[in-house]
Amino acid sequence: MFTERSLWTSGNVGHLVKHFVEKPDEGEGSFLKKLEKQLASRPASAKQLAAEMLWAMYLFPVPGSMQPGTKRRQIRRVWEWSGESLPDAPLELNEALGEGVGNPGTAFNTLRWKEFRFFILAMEAWTRLSAAERRRLLADPWVFAGWIEKRDETRTRNLRHILLHLLFSGHFEPFAAASQKRRIVCAFAKEFGEDPAKVVDYKDRIAVDRQMLAVRERLRKERGAPADFDFHDKPYLGIWWPDSGKVGPTPPDEAGQWYQEKFGKARVWAFAPGKGASRWEEFREKGIIAIGWDDLGDLRDYDSKESIHSRLAELLNQPNPSNDSLACHQFAHEMQPGDHVIAKQGRRTLLGRGVIESGYEFDESRPEFRHMRRVRWKKTGRWRLPAGQAVGIKTLTDVSDGKQWLRFAFDLMDGTGPPPPPPNGPYTRQEALKDLFIPEAEFDRIIDALHRKKNVVLEGPPGVGKTFIARRLAYRLIGYKVPERVRMIQFHQSYAYEDFVQGYRPREKGGFALRDGVFHTFCRVAAANPDDRYVFIIDEINRGNLSKIFGELMMLVEADKRGPEYAVPLTYSPHEEPFHVPPNLYLIGMMNTADRSLAMVDYALRRRFAFIRLKPAFGTDQFGDFLLRAEVEEDLVDRIVYRLQALNGRIREDRRNLGPGFEIGHSFFCPGDDDDALDESWYEAIVRREIEPLLLEYWFDRPDRVDKEIRALLA
Repeated sequence: MFTERSLWTSGNVGHLVKHFVEKPDEGEGSFLKKLEKQLASRPASAKQLAAEMLWAMYLFPVPGSMQPGTKRRQIRRVWEWSGESLPDAPLELNEALGEGVGNPGTAFNTLRWKEFRFFILAMEAWTRLSAAERRRLLADPWVFAGWIEKRDETRTRNLRHILLHLLFSGHFEPFAAASQKRRIVCAFAKEFGEDPAKVVDYKDRIAVDRQMLAVRERLRKERGAPADFDFHDKPYLGIWWPDSGKVGPTPPDEAGQWYQEKFGKARVWAFAPGKGASRWEEFREKGIIAIGWDDLGDLRDYDSKESIHSRLAELLNQPNPSNDSLACHQFAHEMQPGDHVIAKQGRRTLLGRGVIESGYEFDESRPEFRHMRRVRWKKTGRWRLPAGQAVGIKTLTDVSDGKQWLRFAFDLMDGTGPPPPPPNGPYTRQEALKDLFIPEAEFDRIIDALHRKKNVVLEGPPGVGKTFIARRLAYRLIGYKVPERVRMIQFHQSYAYEDFVQGYRPREKGGFALRDGVFHTFCRVAAANPDDRYVFIIDEINRGNLSKIFGELMMLVEADKRGPEYAVPLTYSPHEEPFHVPPNLYLIGMMNTADRSLAMVDYALRRRFAFIRLKPAFGTDQFGDFLLRAEVEEDLVDRIVYRLQALNGRIREDRRNLGPGFEIGHSFFCPGDDDDALDESWYEAIVRREIEPLLLEYWFDRPDRVDKEIRALLA
């Protein structure tokens, strides 16, 4: 794919069989980390073959399931294990991986090693075939399907379906799951008035594939379906997936009709008036919008987006300023008079809306922001979007396709109010896992530990998202996002039993009164509602004197000591008022492993809590995808991932002073809703203002070491 050298050979495949298939790594770590160790001693050509095989696997996933930037980064990373840089391949790395084909399903990512193993074994069998046998298999899709079917010993591999579609798209549908294919065949049998049980043997995957082709042909002949229709198109999707349209507050058809009536053929753009909306007052008063990058000169002098991109990369000394060059091209060539524009600050604040009234101008009389268009502002103000309706961070974004979001935003600015939110339904596992950056299996293990022990402690270095994860765990455990059933406090050195459980407090008019502490009160509420779950979260649990704070509750929080039968009188309570911790209350503690001032948690607490160690997520697909969705440039994402992983590696190796408990967490680089430009200055500010002070604390006696690490991060 990326070189003239022959990589797909029996020898290279043999290396992958011997060191990946036959020596599986069942330890901790991501798929790529394990693969790197397994191939460490293998020839460069075997590592390059692994990169090309991943490229073939990654052709299928659409951006919603795997971001193109993540695909490219992983392929480049595996190739570079060979000691060589990946050759420049814009078609293969950009266009081919950009759009994808379909969603391969969660299992494709979580069980990627199994898919890769299947691919390797299939290629091992392929290299044993003669040239004539290969030609025979490739000449007939169904013969090839029979051959690949024998390679899938477990009959569970998604890659089986993916390879068939990539090789023979006219015969095999773009689905990676056998269950969806069976569902389609069954649904359309009913649609045609047939008995689904008699149409096909659903255990025969090739027969199901043939029946899919028959359904397509019948829809084309009998119902006039286009030859290239997709089973995800209307009205076909509604036949085999009836609930597919029940999403969001505004039906897509209604939103589309609203857009047509309001804008016609005009486009709508979201626009950031300078960093932090610093130019908004000027733009509003003068009736303009303008962008920077003045050193480019008149944008009409460039004949293509690529020429702007090339010049901007030179001016900014950045290899791939794709977002910036796209903004310049769209501002000069795609934006048209009559289009609408929404001014924004950050991701969640709207400042106004207007209509573009002029073509592009390059005004050299302006000291800066010389690329300009005139706008008639129709409404200005300040409106805050809810978290679920945030807009992109880029300087300029075409939001015309987001018709449901547009209706929400315009209703908000026009004072008619947003459409009513959907009912507060169950808090799903998928919702809980969104942007968590931990494997699904690990999330499930924490939930299982909560069910079993009723108490867990999330421990880890600063910035691994302990607080963020704790609330997700709480809502998932409860089953619904009900904030009133979650209480969060923070321990500190002065925190006492009287604050937590019960004690005498001074009255305003003198004297003292017995008052219940925050945990005592929360337990009473939980005990009064035994059918509901409640979660109590303690931040910095190791900062307080735990024996002093918990007192006799140290026994009562044990999973098998919950309930009235274990009730005891409290220190300050009359004996006739025994107290117990109800079984429907769960405890989540959080502990910073990098705080040198804290003593180790005593054994009494460790015995009652399950301890879960959270790690930085820089090497995970989820974190890279998150940054790319937030519109951080791909090259900057690579820099964050690789440089912070390298820094954490050096922190881990410093066992004498630091170790794994002192690593830098990923949360430092999770942009907030009001972060405006996620660019070099944003990255440098985090390094200088947040990472550098932390390193100075870590290596307080070695400032030269800190200087070296900061230079490496900013190089």
